[in-house]
Amino acid sequence: MSPKSIVIAVGVLLVMDLTGAGISVSAGLNADLLEALGPTARLSAPLPMMAAQAVLAFAVTRERRAVAIPAAVLLVVAGVLAFVSGFFDGGYAAELTTGQRAFQIVLVSGHLVLSALAGGRLAGLLRSAA
Repeated sequence: MSPKSIVIAVGVLLVMDLTGAGISVSAGLNADLLEALGPTARLSAPLPMMAAQAVLAFAVTRERRAVAIPAAVLLVVAGVLAFVSGFFDGGYAAELTTGQRAFQIVLVSGHLVLSALAGGRLAGLLRSAA
């Protein structure tokens, strides 16, 4: 997998997260932008996750395998956690409009796509070592 595709995917997710936070505030799901980007977010990832993904996207593009491999592993895990967390934090049970639910599904799917891209990068890095 091309490291560039991972950077693009993270960029798209960051834009979607900020858009989702804006939707949450305007729809009254969250009181303000910081709350919409925090642990009670329904249509965005929390700020720490967004920051981690940005840093890991940079790290996974490095040629040094000692940096890129752990970054790829963490991006795989982060994508899966973004999906699984919705079952435990009430995100999937929240009352949302059809449009909000569609946005949530696209956002979570984006995290799974990022996870798959990072998994591809990881496989390529591990193959190059053999």
